[in-house]
Amino acid sequence: MAESSLSLAWSDFKSEVGWYLGMGRGVSVAWTASQLSEISGIVQSGIRRVYYPPAMSSQTVGYEWSWLRPTSTLAISVAGGYDYDLPDDFGRLIGELNYPASEYRNPISVIAVGKLLALRVNSDLTSGAPRYAATRYKTSTGSAGQKQEILFWPTPDASWTLLYEYEAYNGALSTSYPYPLGGMQLSELYLESCLAVAESRINDEIGQHAQQFNALLIDAIARDRKRGAQLYGQMGKPECSCEDSRCCTVTRPFAITYKGIVL
Repeated sequence: MAESSLSLAWSDFKSEVGWYLGMGRGVSVAWTASQLSEISGIVQSGIRRVYYPPAMSSQTVGYEWSWLRPTSTLAISVAGGYDYDLPDDFGRLIGELNYPASEYRNPISVIAVGKLLALRVNSDLTSGAPRYAATRYKTSTGSAGQKQEILFWPTPDASWTLLYEYEAYNGALSTSYPYPLGGMQLSELYLESCLAVAESRINDEIGQHAQQFNALLIDAIARDRKRGAQLYGQMGKPECSCEDSRCCTVTRPFAITYKGIVL
């Protein structure tokens, strides 16, 4: 998919920061290695400030963008055991893990690691469809990024592909990956963030670019809240056994209606 022609990219951010710093746009006048390093560091810092907004107002405290919460799948099986590596860009789970819709199973709840390990030790149930999960960081020497893993209880007794939503990390901008996430509509926000960083580092002040960044950030958050959604998983009949007579009377998923219309 082609990026919008209105989107600003890696080279654009460097050019604007270079111009602001009085170093030229790096086109007719080439930057030295030292200048390029300084400009690149400012741009990457500006991009990070958008991904994880600073607390510049009550509306920006701890905000999480909808476009940093992708949905993914995880295959679990008997052969795989009960611990699985999570993606390199994994930040944290959002909500529960869901079985395929055809399974009609309750979602897998996420609990603390200590509680899950206690279940493994104290429960007589050793295998079955997982009911609980927990995430934790794996041991790392620091030579590579620290990964996370997910633990399940009980151990899977069959194969399933689970659906889950998570907060994703993203890499630095580069020539190969020139566009920040969020799309064209956030280009000016990214630009003002980069210029605000330059303003702070070079002039040691919070000036007009910081003010413009804050105004654009509040607007972007308001727009993002309108489009944000949550993955609710299976909304059909519940998981149960015929030991409960109420379950045996259910022959199909419950109908879901909105304003009297069956969805």
